[in-house]
Amino acid sequence: MSFESYCKENNLDVNKVFTLVMGDGGSILPCPMGFTSYMGEITDTSLICRHDKLNVTKEIPFSSFQRAEFGIGSGNLWLQCVVDGSSFVFCTPRKGWKAPAAKLLMEKIEEHTEILSKKEYDRFTGKWFLLCMFK
Repeated sequence: MSFESYCKENNLDVNKVFTLVMGDGGSILPCPMGFTSYMGEITDTSLICRHDKLNVTKEIPFSSFQRAEFGIGSGNLWLQCVVDGSSFVFCTPRKGWKAPAAKLLMEKIEEHTEILSKKEYDRFTGKWFLLCMFK
């Protein structure tokens, strides 16, 4: 099912939803298949992560984010976080990082902790993206 179809079927605002591909869910979200994909909905106070096939819905309050830092690895931009003392690392496709939902997510996280290495975000989403990936 496409992103737009998922949002329409679940009555979700596409500007407040994005795809998270988990690299490390720690004790926050299960990652049974390595890189497990979740749909993330941003509310005023939390990130709600859903994986319908795994029957998982988890609400993660933004107030539980203790640390956040961008990093590039394997050609992807990762947001490496510590949430309630546990590792929580995810990426999204490049167009996802440029979408309104990702910008809203960053705003909400930054209400509770600074996001470090934002220059990596700027490089990854900027017009010189391909050049930066080969450095």
